[in-house]
Amino acid sequence: MVKHVRVARLLAAGVAFAAAGTACTPTPTQSPPLMARCARLYALWERYNQDPVFLYGQKARAELALYSCRNGNYEEGIQELEKMLQRGGISLTLPAP
Repeated sequence: MVKHVRVARLLAAGVAFAAAGTACTPTPTQSPPLMARCARLYALWERYNQDPVFLYGQKARAELALYSCRNGNYEEGIQELEKMLQRGGISLTLPAP
């Protein structure tokens, strides 16, 4: 019985600690227009970049750029996606949504 109480207390403390940790995490500022641009650049890259030799490394870079945007680092993510598209000779003129 004492062992069960001790385990329950440890579990409750762990849950409280985890909840406190997520409550203190700053939420990135949201910018719907910038996130939309980032997502559209990623979609454009994904549509045209089908080189099987470089696909895995480039895909990882593109996904990391999109992840940066999702975490509020829009400038970093958008710049990386734009560089990748330009290197591939893809026009940055985005189609209408």
